[in-house]
Amino acid sequence: MQNLTLLERIGMLENKRDGLTDRQQLERSLVRHLTSLLNTRRGSVPIAPDYGIADVTDLGRSFTEESITEFKKELERIIMHYEPRLSRVRVEYTPRPDVPLSAVFAIEAAISTEYGEQTLQFETMLDATGMVRLKGGSA
Repeated sequence: MQNLTLLERIGMLENKRDGLTDRQQLERSLVRHLTSLLNTRRGSVPIAPDYGIADVTDLGRSFTEESITEFKKELERIIMHYEPRLSRVRVEYTPRPDVPLSAVFAIEAAISTEYGEQTLQFETMLDATGMVRLKGGSA
Protein backbone atom coordinates (compact mmCIF):
# COMPACT_ATOMS: atom_id res chain seq x y z
CA MET A 1 0.00 0.00 0.00
CA GLN A 2 2.93 2.37 0.51
CA ASN A 3 3.47 2.36 -3.28
CA LEU A 4 0.13 4.06 -3.98
CA THR A 5 -0.21 7.81 -4.31
CA LEU A 6 -1.54 9.78 -1.37
CA LEU A 7 -4.89 10.39 -3.06
CA GLU A 8 -5.23 6.69 -3.91
CA ARG A 9 -4.59 5.75 -0.28
CA ILE A 10 -7.18 8.26 0.93
CA GLY A 11 -9.66 6.89 -1.60
CA MET A 12 -9.03 3.36 -0.36
CA LEU A 13 -9.91 4.37 3.17
CA GLU A 14 -13.12 6.01 2.00
CA ASN A 15 -14.56 3.26 -0.19
CA LYS A 16 -12.46 0.10 0.30
CA ARG A 17 -11.66 -0.10 -3.46
CA ASP A 18 -14.07 -2.87 -4.50
CA GLY A 19 -12.17 -5.60 -2.63
CA LEU A 20 -9.01 -5.40 -4.76
CA THR A 21 -5.75 -6.75 -3.37
CA ASP A 22 -2.86 -4.39 -2.66
CA ARG A 23 -1.06 -5.74 -5.74
CA GLN A 24 -4.07 -5.14 -7.99
CA GLN A 25 -4.39 -1.60 -6.66
CA LEU A 26 -0.69 -1.00 -7.25
CA GLU A 27 -0.90 -2.31 -10.82
CA ARG A 28 -3.91 -0.10 -11.55
CA SER A 29 -2.08 2.87 -10.09
CA LEU A 30 0.96 2.20 -12.28
CA VAL A 31 -1.15 1.73 -15.43
CA ARG A 32 -3.01 5.01 -14.75
CA HIS A 33 0.19 6.94 -14.17
CA LEU A 34 2.10 5.44 -17.10
CA THR A 35 -0.87 6.03 -19.43
CA SER A 36 -1.01 9.66 -18.35
CA LEU A 37 2.77 10.07 -18.59
CA LEU A 38 3.03 8.52 -22.06
CA ASN A 39 0.11 10.53 -23.43
CA THR A 40 1.53 13.85 -22.24
CA ARG A 41 3.60 15.72 -24.81
CA ARG A 42 6.94 16.99 -23.61
CA GLY A 43 6.83 20.71 -22.95
CA SER A 44 3.14 20.81 -21.98
CA VAL A 45 3.78 20.78 -18.21
CA PRO A 46 5.30 24.15 -17.26
CA ILE A 47 6.70 22.99 -13.90
CA ALA A 48 8.51 20.01 -15.51
CA PRO A 49 9.37 20.81 -19.15
CA ASP A 50 10.82 17.33 -19.77
CA TYR A 51 7.71 15.50 -18.43
CA GLY A 52 6.07 13.36 -21.12
CA ILE A 53 7.26 12.13 -24.47
CA ALA A 54 8.26 13.93 -27.63
CA ASP A 55 5.70 14.25 -30.41
CA VAL A 56 5.52 10.80 -31.96
CA THR A 57 2.79 11.23 -34.58
CA ASP A 58 5.37 10.75 -37.35
CA LEU A 59 6.47 7.44 -35.83
CA GLY A 60 2.99 6.03 -36.47
CA ARG A 61 3.38 6.61 -40.20
CA SER A 62 6.91 5.32 -40.73
CA PHE A 63 8.09 2.53 -38.49
CA THR A 64 11.74 2.60 -39.41
CA GLU A 65 14.25 0.70 -37.31
CA GLU A 66 15.84 3.99 -36.29
CA SER A 67 12.56 5.61 -35.18
CA ILE A 68 11.55 2.50 -33.23
CA THR A 69 14.93 2.37 -31.48
CA GLU A 70 14.64 6.05 -30.55
CA PHE A 71 11.12 5.57 -29.20
CA LYS A 72 12.25 2.56 -27.12
CA LYS A 73 14.99 4.68 -25.57
CA GLU A 74 12.52 7.49 -24.98
CA LEU A 75 10.09 5.16 -23.20
CA GLU A 76 12.82 3.74 -20.95
CA ARG A 77 14.18 7.18 -20.10
CA ILE A 78 10.86 8.78 -19.26
CA ILE A 79 9.58 5.81 -17.24
CA MET A 80 12.78 5.54 -15.20
CA HIS A 81 12.77 9.28 -14.55
CA TYR A 82 9.09 9.85 -13.72
CA GLU A 83 7.94 6.53 -12.26
CA PRO A 84 10.20 5.99 -9.24
CA ARG A 85 8.28 2.90 -8.11
CA LEU A 86 9.72 0.99 -11.08
CA SER A 87 13.31 -0.12 -11.55
CA ARG A 88 15.19 -2.14 -14.17
CA VAL A 89 12.88 -0.88 -16.91
CA ARG A 90 13.34 -2.68 -20.23
CA VAL A 91 11.39 -1.90 -23.40
CA GLU A 92 11.24 -4.18 -26.44
CA TYR A 93 9.52 -3.63 -29.77
CA THR A 94 7.11 -6.45 -30.60
CA PRO A 95 6.06 -6.42 -34.26
CA ARG A 96 2.33 -7.02 -34.66
CA PRO A 97 1.30 -7.37 -38.32
CA ASP A 98 -2.30 -7.88 -37.14
CA VAL A 99 -2.37 -4.27 -35.86
CA PRO A 100 -1.63 -2.01 -38.85
CA LEU A 101 -0.37 1.56 -38.35
CA SER A 102 0.56 0.85 -34.74
CA ALA A 103 3.74 0.05 -32.86
CA VAL A 104 3.56 -2.32 -29.92
CA PHE A 105 6.17 -2.34 -27.17
CA ALA A 106 6.57 -4.72 -24.24
CA ILE A 107 7.67 -3.06 -21.03
CA GLU A 108 9.17 -5.12 -18.23
CA ALA A 109 10.12 -3.60 -14.91
CA ALA A 110 10.74 -4.52 -11.29
CA ILE A 111 8.92 -3.14 -8.29
CA SER A 112 9.74 -3.50 -4.62
CA THR A 113 6.82 -4.52 -2.45
CA GLU A 114 6.42 -5.79 1.08
CA TYR A 115 6.77 -9.28 -0.44
CA GLY A 116 10.10 -8.47 -2.12
CA GLU A 117 10.95 -7.47 -5.64
CA GLN A 118 8.42 -8.48 -8.27
CA THR A 119 8.38 -8.23 -12.05
CA LEU A 120 5.63 -6.45 -13.94
CA GLN A 121 4.93 -6.56 -17.66
CA PHE A 122 2.94 -4.07 -19.69
CA GLU A 123 2.02 -3.84 -23.34
CA THR A 124 2.13 -0.38 -24.85
CA MET A 125 0.53 0.35 -28.20
CA LEU A 126 1.29 3.54 -30.08
CA ASP A 127 -1.23 4.24 -32.83
CA ALA A 128 -0.92 6.45 -35.91
CA THR A 129 -2.45 9.43 -34.07
CA GLY A 130 0.26 9.37 -31.41
CA MET A 131 -2.09 8.00 -28.73
CA VAL A 132 -0.49 5.50 -26.35
CA ARG A 133 -2.55 2.70 -24.82
CA LEU A 134 -1.23 0.60 -21.96
CA LYS A 135 -2.42 -2.66 -20.49
CA GLY A 136 -1.08 -5.37 -18.24
CA GLY A 137 0.80 -5.35 -15.01
CA SER A 138 1.21 -8.91 -13.74
CA ALA A 139 4.08 -11.11 -14.75
